[in-house]
Amino acid sequence: MILSYSTHKKMAFEQGGLKVIATQSPIVYRDLVLGFQGCNQLVNCYSDSYEKLELSHVFELEGDLLLTQHLSAKYLSVITKNYLKNIDSESRDAILKAYLQLENRLQDSLLLEDLPLEINFEEDLSKLVKLVGLHLDEKLMKNPYDILEMIIKVHCKCNLKTIPVICNAVHYLDQESFREIESLLAQLKETLFLIEFTDQQFQAVVGNAEFYYIDEDLVDWY
Repeated sequence: MILSYSTHKKMAFEQGGLKVIATQSPIVYRDLVLGFQGCNQLVNCYSDSYEKLELSHVFELEGDLLLTQHLSAKYLSVITKNYLKNIDSESRDAILKAYLQLENRLQDSLLLEDLPLEINFEEDLSKLVKLVGLHLDEKLMKNPYDILEMIIKVHCKCNLKTIPVICNAVHYLDQESFREIESLLAQLKETLFLIEFTDQQFQAVVGNAEFYYIDEDLVDWY
């Protein structure tokens, strides 16, 4: 696959593993962030045969791991939909049977009130999941590494086709954390892009990641 940033050398990369676009130019950083959001025409994506691809169908900009709002809600929705889609019939029937027993017990207790009260029982697992308050661990969602690990695992387990793009990971993760992320990506055969405002020495921190660097004078180093 090929990623193009206008007037700069194209970035050819293979699926799988960690990819890093680093720069010390505020202009480049701004262009990349806006480009991945679809707010300019400076960033484009092509297949290996140079067929232009819809950027939003290939990448998904997640932004800053701690500052991006609604990240947990977004991924909880993905997890829930995948769960409901793939739950086996035996588990589904067992859950609904238990739910029906609860409904019957509530209905019996309401009869003691001597009032015309009823309960509407619906065989809707999505409403039941919402009822029990399914949520991501709040402690996890305050730890940048755990958030990043969750994003990668959800993309794998839910078979999401887009490549997540993260900004500012350099502010949160140390060299060992990046090694662990690289190992996880290799294990799950997933791809992750980082956009970082940092110097060229960051390449040593991310080890074997594919590294693309544009300096403050807009010179390409890749």
